Amino acid sequence: MRKLNASNDHEGDNGFIITAVIVTVVIIGLWTTTYFLLKDLNELKRGTFGDMFGSVNALFSGLALAGIILTILLQRKELKLQREELRDTRAEFEIQNETLKLQRFENTFFNLLNLHHQIVSAIDYRYYKSKEKERGWGTGSFMTTKPEEKEAVTITGRDVFRHRYNLMLPKLKEQSDSYEEIYLEHYEQAQTDFGHYFRNLYRMIKLVDQTDFFYNSEKVTKEEIFKIKYRYTSIIRSQISDYELLWIFYNCLSENGIDKFKPFIERYSFFKNIPVNLIADKIHVNLYEKRAFIPDEQ
Repeated sequence: MRKLNASNDHEGDNGFIITAVIVTVVIIGLWTTTYFLLKDLNELKRGTFGDMFGSVNALFSGLALAGIILTILLQRKELKLQREELRDTRAEFEIQNETLKLQRFENTFFNLLNLHHQIVSAIDYRYYKSKEKERGWGTGSFMTTKPEEKEAVTITGRDVFRHRYNLMLPKLKEQSDSYEEIYLEHYEQAQTDFGHYFRNLYRMIKLVDQTDFFYNSEKVTKEEIFKIKYRYTSIIRSQISDYELLWIFYNCLSENGIDKFKPFIERYSFFKNIPVNLIADKIHVNLYEKRAFIPDEQ
């Protein structure tokens, strides 16, 4: 459309130039003709003859004024076209800025998500258990190890969350009112690994929440922006295992996360897929807003 308008404007400018050249040629031709007609007449006859064209002088004066007005109108049209072009250019820059902003956000977001996987993979836990009985062959007798002998077992990654939660769960069921003290006691034992995990997870969700998506667009509503943020937090949630969610559940009920982390969990329905049957006491579920488990849109 812009090229079509530019072509029409170019044709209009050519027509104006041709018209101006023709008018100039006509004026010069009339002046030359008049000069040759009057050069042999005396002054009295020239004056009389000149008075006959007073109306023509007025006509030319009017044409000159009309030319000035036409020039002003053309300049006004040109300025309007320039303003429209500047507006279109500004709109294109805004779109480019939004695109670059989204690219920067996604670059940071997916780097944090990749770091999350690295943190989980680096978590390990070692415990000891009694060796199993061994059967002896060839002698017809049974051989067993000494009862006090132990063997080391090392688990890594998401299995650590499962193992540690199962260690904490019996006490949570027995003393459900003391859930925060019990959680903090077990968290203290795992803080070296879990502390880094929770800080990175909180930072990811906070990044999504505080990013002003399409801040320059008046056409995007708050509901649409929330859906965009919800989509990114859903990506995070999809990377979280059941036992990680259970640890996050009690972390956000403790002093570690109740003020800052818990509101994000509720806002973005982070416990939508949490195994509620593995929560120590259903009373603990009521300590969260309902939307932590069921999105408002449902």
